[in-house]
Amino acid sequence: MILNGLLLLATTLIPFTTSLVADHIQSSDSGTAAEVYSGTFLFVALAWNLLWQYAIRHPGVLASSVTEAEIETTTRQFIFGPVLYVVAFIAAFFSGIASLAIILVVLAIYAFFAAITTIGRRGVGNVQG
Repeated sequence: MILNGLLLLATTLIPFTTSLVADHIQSSDSGTAAEVYSGTFLFVALAWNLLWQYAIRHPGVLASSVTEAEIETTTRQFIFGPVLYVVAFIAAFFSGIASLAIILVVLAIYAFFAAITTIGRRGVGNVQG
């Protein structure tokens, strides 16, 4: 499947761009490194969204236990990534650090979404803490 290959290609770029940012973040070309880094995350987010759109439009791709409400929630959550990665890409032209901060915020948002989704599936009463 070409969409899966596109997502894998985008994912394989992350270690390279992470190394690029690590090598250049404190230099005068940090903005360029951040542009490449945020562009890579934008590429990953777009590939992921394409794969998700394919999955929800083709019966049998998702497990039958996935509800319509879960599909709608996930689709809404996936909107944030590409939009904020575009913001991070634009910010990289002005400040590499600001761009990286935006990317970290996006990652924190998705970690939060994952946590509340997991808790919601288990039920608040069943969570051990």
